[in-house]
Amino acid sequence: MSAGTSSGVTIITGASEGIGRSLAIALARRGEPVALLARRQPLLDEVVAEIAKNGGRATAFVCDVTDRAAVQAATAEIERSFGPIARVIANAGGGKPAAGSKLDAAAVDATMRLNYLGTVHIVEAALPFMLKRGQGHLVFMSSLAALLGLPGAAGYSAAKAAVAKFAESLQIDLVPSGIDVTLLYPGFVDKGNRKKRKPLAMSLPSMTERTVKAILARRACYIYPMSLRLALVLVRGLPAGLRVALLSRFAKKG
Repeated sequence: MSAGTSSGVTIITGASEGIGRSLAIALARRGEPVALLARRQPLLDEVVAEIAKNGGRATAFVCDVTDRAAVQAATAEIERSFGPIARVIANAGGGKPAAGSKLDAAAVDATMRLNYLGTVHIVEAALPFMLKRGQGHLVFMSSLAALLGLPGAAGYSAAKAAVAKFAESLQIDLVPSGIDVTLLYPGFVDKGNRKKRKPLAMSLPSMTERTVKAILARRACYIYPMSLRLALVLVRGLPAGLRVALLSRFAKKG
């Protein structure tokens, strides 16, 4: 399939807020029907209403992506009642930061299930429909945190690295199938909280614009923003001891 707008429905997980919500609205404005998956009905209803107000098409399903059966059911219903699934944006993710000294296996498990298994579940559910038609587009939201272990992010960095390796393997396996795979490594998003503002963070509109362009171009891999990408390259190039000493300055104590 050529680059650009898909010829069917785009499924977006984690679509009730943040980048998922913003992507849903942006793609709907470009004429793509969007199917939104998230856990909170009121927020989903708000996104659907905004898209409809602007003349777009959207449907929503309350669905926890860590629940494999629920994801299978929602995906089958989208295909049956809303239209052929052409694209999946596996966006649902997150995780609470925690210092290594406060390692909590249960929290790491929850982070891995949300970010990694949640991604696996939606891909597993949608892929058979794409394979049957011999076309489709899978979009994976990893993170720059997958490329470098960050302070307080052991669980999150590991989960996003798992997402990345899963996507890279599928890129190879799906070459003969006609299905494109896009792997995204976005940096930090400025959520408007001045007390927690991170250096080199992108505004949500900027991240949305760059993400949409990468998706529509069906880029194989995109690491952004460039400023943070360059900083990452520099830090990764340091001797291990110096890199650890540098990053440890940003670790929360206790």
